[in-house]
Amino acid sequence: MINWFKGALRAAKAGKAAEWKAKGNAAIREGKLAEAARCYEQGMLADTADSALRLNLGFALLEQGEFEGACRRLNEALSLRRPDEDFAHEAHYLLARAHRAAGRPAEALRSCEAALEAAPEFAEPLAQGVDALQALQRHDDAAAWARRLLALQPAPETHLLLVRALDAAGRKAEATEALRAACAAEPASRDLSLACFTALFHARRMKEALAEAQRLLAVRGPDAGVLCNMAAALGSLGRPADALAALDEALRLEPGNREMLVNRAALLFLVGRPQEAANCAEEGLRLFPDDAQLHWNLGLTRLLLGDFERGWPEHEWRDMADSLGAPGRLPQPRWRGEDLAGRSILLYGEQGFGDIIQFLRFVPEIARRAQTVHVRVLRPLEPLLAQLPDNCKVVPQGAALPQTDYQCPLMSLPAVLRTTQATVPAVIPYLHADRARVGAWRERLAGPGLKVGIAWAGKPTHRLDHLRSMPLEMFRGIAAPGCRFFTLQPDLREEDRAALARWPQAQDLGRELRDFGDTAAMMEALDLVIAPDTSVAHLAGALGRPVWVMLQYMPDWRWMLGRDDSPWYPTLRLFRQEAPDDWAPVVARVRRELADLAAGRNGS
Repeated sequence: MINWFKGALRAAKAGKAAEWKAKGNAAIREGKLAEAARCYEQGMLADTADSALRLNLGFALLEQGEFEGACRRLNEALSLRRPDEDFAHEAHYLLARAHRAAGRPAEALRSCEAALEAAPEFAEPLAQGVDALQALQRHDDAAAWARRLLALQPAPETHLLLVRALDAAGRKAEATEALRAACAAEPASRDLSLACFTALFHARRMKEALAEAQRLLAVRGPDAGVLCNMAAALGSLGRPADALAALDEALRLEPGNREMLVNRAALLFLVGRPQEAANCAEEGLRLFPDDAQLHWNLGLTRLLLGDFERGWPEHEWRDMADSLGAPGRLPQPRWRGEDLAGRSILLYGEQGFGDIIQFLRFVPEIARRAQTVHVRVLRPLEPLLAQLPDNCKVVPQGAALPQTDYQCPLMSLPAVLRTTQATVPAVIPYLHADRARVGAWRERLAGPGLKVGIAWAGKPTHRLDHLRSMPLEMFRGIAAPGCRFFTLQPDLREEDRAALARWPQAQDLGRELRDFGDTAAMMEALDLVIAPDTSVAHLAGALGRPVWVMLQYMPDWRWMLGRDDSPWYPTLRLFRQEAPDDWAPVVARVRRELADLAAGRNGS
């Protein structure tokens, strides 16, 4: 009788618990998570030994973001589970999710491993495990797990998991090839194709990136985002007109797209249509009035057109548009033109060597206004600062920044000072080489003939290097009789070494230049410097040395348009391309004028 009564009581409890479980499951289906949790809790009161109720409650709490409660209930479910109950893999997987969401990736990984031990073909814990391994910085293991998942679930998102793991492991070539294989397996997947394009683009494999964008367009038809990518690849391949056509088509599909307007303004600039570039930026700013990139593009265009008054204020948006080498957020207030009498200020460089050299001309003016001026530049430029005004102090690269009353980037000084073309500080030289080094170079380079320092290429990593630089094989066409040539480039590209060996009048001295102090001293021993738009040209101009700049068709803003001189450097001449990517007439003109100069010098 007693045994019968106990059995009946258990059956009644189980029946009541089953009712609450059914109500909870119905609430889950309706998305009522809190109500579901309440029902499961009531069921647990009815039957304290029901493991499935705790499993369901753990899920409901997890979905509500109650991660600690979810972990507790899921562990209880595993403890109460009977041998005939087949939910261990699910409980461990849910537990992994809860641990990961609570910021415990190691515990999440252990739960994933337990889930897979219970059900080796269960895909979800593999994906969760990849995430946990990434969080633990075990990227190679994450890639191995992703490959296991891919074998079970060959979907586009799984391919992307593998690619991200390989990329995080530093195995970028493998990541790219995995993407290429994924695109072949899933040719219509937009996400995979866009990821593949991005990988190829960042690897500077522009022709392949372009081909991938074109492939997706052929498969899926017109797509504004893909056309925008195609434009980026075309622009990097030196085909700005084709890039502009792709962007125009993209904007037809998505009028008013912010990224496309930014890119279109930049491309109009590159193809030599600066007024249209300004109009495009202004159109974008009517839609996006606080967009830093559009303001910056507009500033660069106005400066190119010589409109300094309206250009400098827009140029000030650059630090919000991109990361360009400033030392980060500084505690001192930005100098906006306040009285500097009795005050100190930190001036610092940004962007590249040439930019810093150009704007160091403003330091003497600030030194006249302030009690103390601290100057920080890139380390190779530090030797050029030895002869700054007495109240200027150089802050070595890597040293702690001093406490000052104000701070200001060098490139912001013309905006604060409201510099116009007529008021550009052009007193030269404003930088000086070490006299002892100059003497050594003069003695070494002594001899007949016109002594010409040469550079023909900038850093290959520069975004527009393909426009401003040229192969030495082409550049050496400037060689004129009566001249001796000396390289000013510390590094040679591999393809230029053979060309230099075939140029007997040229001597490779660039590899001996340790810093810009050495370069400046060598320049003082030369009669002329010839270079493209690189730091070599800026340094020669700042030293007051005669310098000829071979300039691409659409130049950087500082060289403006339609002139062969520069308000920035009185001793500088500009030799401009008359058509995009056409250096031959420029080389021929430089050679003619160089021959005339050498003949006049040697004749005298």
